Amino acid sequence: MGKVESITIEGLDLWFNSSDHLPPHLHASKTGHWEIRVFILECNQRLLSHTVKWSRFGKKPGSQELNEVLKAVLEHRDELLREWERKVVTSR
Repeated sequence: MGKVESITIEGLDLWFNSSDHLPPHLHASKTGHWEIRVFILECNQRLLSHTVKWSRFGKKPGSQELNEVLKAVLEHRDELLREWERKVVTSR
């Protein structure tokens, strides 16, 4: 597992799983509440392409949290993809 260094979002943990599957994605979680998988290349100005991996007691990411993740992914997409290559693809 490799912590995402390209972006930080207060209150969220962001990481790449080593030897993970395509397409390039990162994991984001709010400890004890939920975890989502964010598909880096599929995000656009109107959509955070993600799936909820798990949530506890029906707690899911709020719109403000999702918007923060989307903004960070769009602003740092190239850096995230380079980091994905370093931390995920090369560890296979």
